[in-house]
Amino acid sequence: MNRQRLLFISWVLAVLTIYSQCSAPEQQCLVKISLVDKVTQHPIPGVIRCFLEGTSKAIPINELLARGQGVGSVALQQQGKLPPRRSIHDWYVLPYPKEILLPQKSIYLEGFSGLETEKSALSIDLRGKKQVTITLSVQAFKNQLRQENWYGGNTHLHLFKLSKDESDRYLQEIPRADRLDLLFTSYLIRPSEDLHYITNQYPIGDLKEFWKTGVLLNQGEEHRHNLEPFSEGYGHVMLLNIKKLIEPVSIGPGITGSGNDGIPLQTGINETHRQGGTAIWCHNTHGLERVASFANKTVRIQNIFDGYSPDNYPRYEDTFYHYLNAGLRISFSTGTDWFLSDFSRVYTQVNGDLSIENWLEALWKGRSFITNGPLFHFQVADQNIGETVSLDKAQTIKIEGRALGRVDFEKLELIKNGNVIQQFSSQKEDQHFIANFNQTLQLNNPSWLALRVSSNTTTEYGFPIFGHTSPIYINIAEKSVHQPSAVALLRKQIEKNKQIVAQKALFATSQEREMVLKVYDQGLQALQP
Repeated sequence: MNRQRLLFISWVLAVLTIYSQCSAPEQQCLVKISLVDKVTQHPIPGVIRCFLEGTSKAIPINELLARGQGVGSVALQQQGKLPPRRSIHDWYVLPYPKEILLPQKSIYLEGFSGLETEKSALSIDLRGKKQVTITLSVQAFKNQLRQENWYGGNTHLHLFKLSKDESDRYLQEIPRADRLDLLFTSYLIRPSEDLHYITNQYPIGDLKEFWKTGVLLNQGEEHRHNLEPFSEGYGHVMLLNIKKLIEPVSIGPGITGSGNDGIPLQTGINETHRQGGTAIWCHNTHGLERVASFANKTVRIQNIFDGYSPDNYPRYEDTFYHYLNAGLRISFSTGTDWFLSDFSRVYTQVNGDLSIENWLEALWKGRSFITNGPLFHFQVADQNIGETVSLDKAQTIKIEGRALGRVDFEKLELIKNGNVIQQFSSQKEDQHFIANFNQTLQLNNPSWLALRVSSNTTTEYGFPIFGHTSPIYINIAEKSVHQPSAVALLRKQIEKNKQIVAQKALFATSQEREMVLKVYDQGLQALQP
């Protein structure tokens, strides 16, 4: 009996010992951590992530803002589901040196700053340590973006289901850590969900309370129309740097639940111009009024990859190249739509000091490239992106280009009139990748030239790498690109879209119908064969 009792007591003590070990709080180390520029040793903003040494298990850092806050959540939250975990959810924002708590274990730490630095990493043993200081040095690329007045901006952002304080912190920390120079948030309306759109609470115009972070914020508007819920409709347009809200913000019973389809987006675009603002077509190929707006030259900027699933990104040659081959001058732009889900941004080359107005003017004029990784340099006959080379006759000209990025973009491609005419493989240099060329090119016909990357790799946040410059235009004997086949294709698209509107849109009067369809007729008139 005594032996059984002793065995029972021994078993109970063993269980209690195991339970106490499992339930005891994990020992923490107080870490003062900072990212610094390797050359200047000055603190810089960026992002970090930590793993247990030798594992792929990321360590939560509760003291820092999660870089992936809200990412992937909008549609899923509307369905009452949790978003899937992606690599962006392992990263945390370090806007300035901070104190954080990490487990007293061997850890592996990574960090970088924006798109213009290499990634730095180190291993450190925190076992038995109560307090340490960690400095993570990151090396900036040797590029000339800043010297040549290139500035990066995101032209499309909304925040969802955050408190005002959470939204303020998000806008103060994440754009700065991503090293954005400008950010455009926008007011939008979907009546069933308006209460969840926290960025609707900010006033139209410059949000100067955030400018002290070094990022210029401006609140605009997403002007939109749907024929039916979640259908294509006339399209969605970003109205940026406007002075006051342009109403109606949303048009059509397909999105508002009432009324009719009697106002074209062109009305809001025209009012934007009257206010001194800039209109940007968003969502890739979305919108029945899109081609007519570009043909009418009331919109000259196209947002690409803002809000589409990476699996559904359209190919440039399926639509955007047709504009250029038809003789239209289109600037490429981009944003992220719901939350800052990736590094996606458009760089523009600004004349003079950086301001909202100067940056948007550069974008309107085509001095831009879009990217979520690689950075570009491109010149043709000493002319930069967005400019025109005027030749008296066919001849050989000098051309040079470069792309560099932290993640391997694999191929740099030279595009002429929508076709890849040369490819250049990336090469590793230190802890980043580069591809460049400096050569001559024979030009016999009016053309447009651009650079893009072609890659199967992804960013640190898990999105496919992309990058594309706006064109440099080459006129020969005062003639510019004008391909009849491209013009015919765009005219066919306008005619088809006009027919859809005529059949499906709801009009209260014949005058409304005439006003809406007139936009398409003007587009056809502008696109002469």
